[in-house]
Amino acid sequence: MIPAHVMPNWFSLFATSMFVALPLFFGAGCETWSERADGNRALALLDSGVNLHIGGDPEAAIRSYEEVLSIAEDPEMKAAALGNIGLALTTLGDTMVAQAKFEEVLILTQHPETKAQALNNIGELLQNQGHLDAACVSYVEALRLTTHPDLESLINEHLDAMPATVCLELLAQ
Repeated sequence: MIPAHVMPNWFSLFATSMFVALPLFFGAGCETWSERADGNRALALLDSGVNLHIGGDPEAAIRSYEEVLSIAEDPEMKAAALGNIGLALTTLGDTMVAQAKFEEVLILTQHPETKAQALNNIGELLQNQGHLDAACVSYVEALRLTTHPDLESLINEHLDAMPATVCLELLAQ
């Protein structure tokens, strides 16, 4: 080992700056390692749930999303998991519980697009149940929030499928 009085000045400066830079580079100060690991695990579980649902196993997808809810602290991550649970429940035909999950998303999220997607999903459930006025309210609110062209197009398709007189007042506002 080189004694400190022999070590060049640039080396101690480099070593000091590395001790400052490394924690920033590796994320210390932003979140704990366990929070980062939980966040990555939550994302992996969300992805796994989507793949399970698409693969035809909505029950397993729900279990994956419920695990996300048990480890995630971020409200947006929880909102994503709840929205996906709602979609899986819709696939299973449990529309009442699905709607409740979408309504929980509206409470949790601050993201307008996530709110718009949840409102669209609620509108679809209401429309399929024959509650056209309530569906229209949900679609119009979703349309007001979204800036995503695909979602906007989907909402407009739903509105176009409604009887002409149902949404006229809301759309005129």
